[in-house]
Amino acid sequence: MVFNLNVLEECVEKYSKMDDILNAFSNIKAAKEIGTLMWNEAAEIWNEEHEDKREVITEKQLGRMLDTIDKINDFQQKVRQALLSGLPQDQVQVVEEVEKNLIAAQRKMKK
Repeated sequence: MVFNLNVLEECVEKYSKMDDILNAFSNIKAAKEIGTLMWNEAAEIWNEEHEDKREVITEKQLGRMLDTIDKINDFQQKVRQALLSGLPQDQVQVVEEVEKNLIAAQRKMKK
């Protein structure tokens, strides 16, 4: 998966700013949308450089591939890693702190 200027542009059109993109990622629908954009960008880059072509996919197709909890968790982790790979370290720490707070709040609500 690739998070580059093309993917960022599409994300900003939908979510307005980087903070909103990172916050949206905690939502499974947004993760699926952003993950599909990243997947398809990687496929298009591959197709420009190789003769054996990779298919671009729809969000529905991605959802069908993620048919176990392990696959879903792995996917979310890969999307997160791709998103964070381009951020400065101090911003990564801020995002990780926000994630911890969200997880804690979700656990508290379940009790």
